[in-house]
Amino acid sequence: MADANVEDYKKRVAIHIDRWSKKLADINKLLAPIQGQIDKLEANKNPSDADKTKLKDLYKQRNDLRQKVADANTSLKVELSMVQLDPNADKKEAAKLPDWLEKLIKDKGVAISKYIVISADVDFDFKTGKLQKFVQILTVQW
Repeated sequence: MADANVEDYKKRVAIHIDRWSKKLADINKLLAPIQGQIDKLEANKNPSDADKTKLKDLYKQRNDLRQKVADANTSLKVELSMVQLDPNADKKEAAKLPDWLEKLIKDKGVAISKYIVISADVDFDFKTGKLQKFVQILTVQW
């Protein structure tokens, strides 16, 4: 039988992961057409001055989106650091939380787009009931 304290922790964490995943999905909706235009302009062997200017603007837009992804990741890290596991939670069930969180990040994060790949490295401090280490590995492929 699942421990109610661990299940409550999972629900609270899942809310933050869902919000983060939606932010990344929104960013991806903006990124895909920008990247498509960049690919098209970069394929032009002899770009005009207007094409070069447009490409420069598209690079800026793409970099702005990259910063939004970084901001969303930082926000998630802060939010997750504030979620605490009840000290009375079952230790056996709690020991499974790092693997559960990594899987949740993978399931919610990686499928965002062909441009954005997210993975996580998680350690949990069972004495304090808090995440000790939460590292998001973000790969943005342009």
